[in-house]
Order: sequence, then C-alpha cells, then structure tokens
Amino acid sequence: MTARRGLTAALLTVAALAGCTDVSTDPQVPVSLQFDSLPALAVVVGDTMRGGDLLPAPVPARAFSGNGGAVPDTQIRIIGIDSTSVRAFTVLSGFRIVGAREASAVRVVAQAGALQSQTQTFAVVPAPTRLVTGNTATDSIVYDRPDTALRYRDVSANVIRQVVPESTLVSLNGLRVKMRVVSFSTTILDSVRLVGTGSGKPATSAVVSSGAATLRLKAYTKAGATGTGTVTIEASHRARGVEVAGSPLRITLRLVPFSLASGSMVRDRAPLAPTRALP
Repeated sequence: MTARRGLTAALLTVAALAGCTDVSTDPQVPVSLQFDSLPALAVVVGDTMRGGDLLPAPVPARAFSGNGGAVPDTQIRIIGIDSTSVRAFTVLSGFRIVGAREASAVRVVAQAGALQSQTQTFAVVPAPTRLVTGNTATDSIVYDRPDTALRYRDVSANVIRQVVPESTLVSLNGLRVKMRVVSFSTTILDSVRLVGTGSGKPATSAVVSSGAATLRLKAYTKAGATGTGTVTIEASHRARGVEVAGSPLRITLRLVPFSLASGSMVRDRAPLAPTRALP
C-alpha cells in the first residue's frame, strides 16, 4: 500500500509539472541558452578576438529549442550591458568580437528570445609592440630525477606594449600566446609535451595573466639515457593579422643530469665562486 501511494504521488507530481509547464516544441523557439567562456580575455583595438591557434575565434554562444535542436544563430545576439561596453566592441558575422576602443572591463551577455545568459567580461587593449620571454630565471630541466620541481619546467612569454616617451613596459593581460615544441634531443628524451599549469592537460596556448602566459613542459626520458641536450620551444602572438615584433620567440631549455660524473649536483643557479683560503 505504501509503495502504491508513493507511485501515485510520483505520477501526480509529474502530471502537475506537465500541466504547469508549457515548453514549446517549435524548432525556432529557444528554450535554453549556452554561453561558454570566451576564446580570450582581451582583444586588441581594431582586431578580432583570437583563440588558441591565434586565428579569429567565434564567441561560443548557442541556443536550443524544446526538442534539443540548435536554434539558428540569427536569433542570438551578443550585447554590452552598459554604455562603456556597448561602445568598446562590435560583432561580426559568426559572433566574432572586434575591439572598437580601449576599455578595461567590457561586460557582455548573450540573448536569444526571452533568454539571457550570465555576464562575460573581457578587455579591449592597445596594440602590442613586442613578445618577450616571461621568465628567464630557469633555463634547465633535470631529466633523470623523479622530482617534479626539477623534472618539469614552466615556460612563459609576455605580450607587452612600450609606452613612449616614458618607455614604460605594460603587460597586456588577457591576450593569448601560442607555444609549440620545435625540437628536442632525441638521444635523451623519448618525447615531450606542453600542458596547462593548472589542468595538466595538453595545451597549445595560454592567456597572459600577471605578466606572463605560461605552459608546463614535461620531458619523458629514454631508459638509461645520459649526457646533456636541449629542448627548444617557439612562442608566437598575432595582432591585427600579423605577428608582433619578437615573434616567433625561441626559448631553449638545457637537459642536464642530476648527478654528474664527479658526483656533484646540477643546480638551477650558477655555481658559487671558489672560496679563497685565508692567509
């Protein structure tokens, strides 16, 4: 009896929901809206927002009908939610955002019919003048030690703008930098790959944040490998359709063993100068 009452209550609940909810099955009427993260967190004035391959990337906005089908993109709009945002960008066909004027915080939403997404924020920044290395302090990988702090290396590059006449260097946070492995010493390493510093998943680009776009280089050693070698990475950035000065940027890391033939250890800093004996 209890089970029957429970089943009856469940059926009544479903019936009540069906009676109160009027979901259109018209394939042209949007009933759900998806607006994922932007391809980048900044776009250059006069340029299109670029994705991981540095090509113009569309904004990932999609609307769906009650039967699960995609609603035509013509029903979706990307709009700014304040006057500053409205003036800072335009949208080309295919939801490609173009920077119109500089703004530190452009707030946009996607709209489809009566639906509106959560707010996404990006910046419109001036054109960069150069691509530079983000961190030159670490230039080696200890390939034969099971210690991730030494075994793997974070590689970074920075997109900057030089302000004249002050000659101040400003990092353009939010822009993407593409990276790829150009070469590595195959006598020592079996393979190498670049991954995200937070996710650990394979990655081909990173967004400049706090003055650097950073990926992690993982090196996989061949059994019994010895000696020294290198891994060379190429970083690049494009603005307004062309590569900026300094791009492509070559970053070379040394492959060094933890233990040398003499028994001394390779360190991440230059060796100390010899100490002179007191007279």
